[in-house]
Parts: sequence; C-alpha cells; structure tokens
Amino acid sequence: MSASDNHRDQPSGELPSPLLPPDSPQSLLTDLGRGVFWTVVVRGAVAILFGLLVLITPGLVAIAVGVWVGVWLIVDGVLTFISANSARRLGLSWGWEMTAGLAYILAGVLIMIAPALFTVLTGVALLWLLAFGMLLRGILALASRSLGGWSKALGVLDVVFAIIVMVVLFLSPGAAVSALLWIIAVYTIVLGTALIVVAIRGRSNHSSTQSSTQKGATI
Repeated sequence: MSASDNHRDQPSGELPSPLLPPDSPQSLLTDLGRGVFWTVVVRGAVAILFGLLVLITPGLVAIAVGVWVGVWLIVDGVLTFISANSARRLGLSWGWEMTAGLAYILAGVLIMIAPALFTVLTGVALLWLLAFGMLLRGILALASRSLGGWSKALGVLDVVFAIIVMVVLFLSPGAAVSALLWIIAVYTIVLGTALIVVAIRGRSNHSSTQSSTQKGATI
C-alpha cells in the first residue's frame, strides 16, 4: 500500500500521527469496523437504560445506591477488623484500625436499615455544598473585573441561583434531590444517545472509506 492509499484511509480532518505505524488506527473512530463499534453502542445503551431507570423508578435507584454503599462499608469494615486482629496477634499496633473497622461495620448496618434515607441525606448535603460554592463564587465574581461587565452579570446569576437552591433545599429537600436525580437521568440519556450517534457515524465513515479504497485499488 502506498503513502497515498494510507492518506486516503484517514477520515477527513484527521491527520496521521507520526508516532504510530501507517496501518494503525489513529483513533477509535477509525477502528469502529473492527468491534469497537459494538463497545461504544453498548456503552450508549447502558447509559440510556440507566437514565430511564432513574426517571421511572427514582426511589428504587436511591435504595440501590444506599444498599451498595452499606454493603461496601460492611465488607471493608470486616476486612479492616480481620487485618487489625492479625496485627494484634503479631504484637503490632491494632487498636485504632480495629475501631475503624467496627465503625465501618456499624455505619454500613445503619445505612442498610434505611438506604433511601441515606441517599436523600447525601444528596441534600451535596446540594448544600453546591449552593454555598455557587454563592461564594458569585460574591467573588461581583468584585472581579476579569470579564468586564460580564463578571458582575455572571456573579449575580450565581448568587440568584444559589439562593433559589437554598430556598428549595430548606422548604423541600426531597424535591431538590428528585431534581438532582432528574438532571443525572437526562445527562446519562443524552450521553448515551450521543455515543450511539458517534458510533453509527464513525462506522458509516469507516465503511465509505473502505469502499472508496477498494474502488481505487480496482482502478
């Protein structure tokens, strides 16, 4: 294959890398016809299914997240307790490690008792941190002149949005967490759709490039 053929194999707007052999793919999009296509499609499908699951059964997702965290803490606590007991038998320091293991187990059990409540409280805490962060950024932007008048406009936007989030969290924290779940769901659905579209377009470009190369070879 000549250098011109290698150049024809590259999609438009994509330059070959000087660090790779001529026949190697320059990106995943140039290799979508060799199995990568289905990997990207499956990623997109899983993201869409997860987003739909969050939209349809947000309570079930909240419980699943809480159960997962609880199980992880219990397993990690048991392993930490076993490690501390081994250190005790060897005459090494073990008290704090065993205390941490017991604390992990206790926390995991408490979360398993009310996994949905744990997820809601965690979501509320994250939203409060987000609101305070936006409020601080907005106040600092009001005093900034880096973007001229836009700095003050963006600062006002941050402050107003932060106040709205705080009011919603104070009046109805459950609604705020539900809104957060909706945002996550919409994001994952859009991401999954974009992945599938990229995979289909990449495979289409790959097929058209191969057919044009074969026609050039026959000529």
